[in-house]
Amino acid sequence: MFNSFKKKKKGSMTIIITVLSLAIMGACTFGPDEAEAKSWKSEMNLTEDLKYSAEATVRLYIQLCKEEQEWLPFKDALEKIEALSKVEAMDLYLESYYKKVKSKDIRDIVNDVYGIDLEAVSDLGAGKQTSTYSDDVLGLVRQALDEEVSDEAITNMEKIEVMDLYWEAFDGKMSGDEIRKMINAIFGINLAGISGLEGTGVALFSKEQWISHYENDLFVVHTGADDVDVWVYPTDYFKEQTGVEANPRQLEVALSALGFEYSEEKEALYYANPTGKSVPDNFKGQTLGTIIGVIKEEYEGLN
Repeated sequence: MFNSFKKKKKGSMTIIITVLSLAIMGACTFGPDEAEAKSWKSEMNLTEDLKYSAEATVRLYIQLCKEEQEWLPFKDALEKIEALSKVEAMDLYLESYYKKVKSKDIRDIVNDVYGIDLEAVSDLGAGKQTSTYSDDVLGLVRQALDEEVSDEAITNMEKIEVMDLYWEAFDGKMSGDEIRKMINAIFGINLAGISGLEGTGVALFSKEQWISHYENDLFVVHTGADDVDVWVYPTDYFKEQTGVEANPRQLEVALSALGFEYSEEKEALYYANPTGKSVPDNFKGQTLGTIIGVIKEEYEGLN
């Protein structure tokens, strides 16, 4: 799908908006205001720096109009859309489907809302180690296959295949929370937690791609391909604003309590799970929480 609105040409964007809006409008039951129905597409084409992809913005706009049973001025609706957290946007996006959401649709939604390419993660074999799949994941895959298969056979599957089978076990009837739980269990990507990173000053690079990244972020949390290790370093924006080229002393002290040490090779604060397994969610949460705490105490005005 479309990770960045700014990178797309206006001509292709017009086609996207027109085709998608016609498809979704066909499912609308309310009578549109003719002037508003004609004007919003041109307004969107002139709007830059959308928070979500073009497709997501179209779907969210039309879904808001459906809920209000009238065509809202695009500018007013866009303000509501921009104010949505990523979890809220994902759930509203899911509601825009009037047919059962397929596994592939879910991956497109995650890409459109979060800018995270789950298929690329699967192709790389990155993310949560397959050997650490929970009994819940293994059981649902067996349920979908309707046969006994070994743990090893499941862990050797591509993550996309595991996701498809997990989804199939639910017969496609999954809430937003259940979908996010599935993605975390298979890929090690906590979408609810990522949604909460906006405005904190912490960027997250993981699975060989940006998972969360904003212009005024101060520090980067960078994890290895299989989530076994993690390192933390300042952004260029932090360096420009403070004149400090390395992690500040306050952050070093705070993260050392979690087991981080300075790595000359990484030029960053570094931690590797001594068990050799993907670091658990609670450790990720502690790391992010510690960094956010330092930002609030020392750098509140910068992000």
